[in-house]
Amino acid sequence: MNLPEEEAFRVAAELADKHPDTTSFGRFADFVNYYPARKKADEYVRERFVKLGGRPKLMHPYSFVLGECEYLRNWFDTNDKLVIDLSDVPDDQVSFTPGDSCALLIHGEEPAVLTKAMLLDGIRACDGSIEEYCKKNLGNIYAYVEVQLWDRM
Repeated sequence: MNLPEEEAFRVAAELADKHPDTTSFGRFADFVNYYPARKKADEYVRERFVKLGGRPKLMHPYSFVLGECEYLRNWFDTNDKLVIDLSDVPDDQVSFTPGDSCALLIHGEEPAVLTKAMLLDGIRACDGSIEEYCKKNLGNIYAYVEVQLWDRM
């Protein structure tokens, strides 16, 4: 979403062409439907994050997963990862949603938007375990916490 729309569609087509057998890249083959859904999800999360005191510098975040998620690693068929220490990210530039914000909205559910403090309180209540936090709040094997980074670091 941080690319101009025409460029985003070009990159999506390249990704779809390069990964025809990888399920996760199907969203890029159907980008005409995915793009507006992603845009809506970003706007939804941003609006709620601002209400919680966030001060996003970007209109659309960079999205990550908190910790690691075997389901997504397998879905994307890669071991690539980028590690960012949350202590290096200002609290007003990062939000979290238990689960995939876009998928939840597509399925008619409103994702919970959390600040760093809210998330860390929830994890502490689960004995400091992200996995237990996910099980408690999402309950399925595809459970993960989506991270939205609202600044170019």
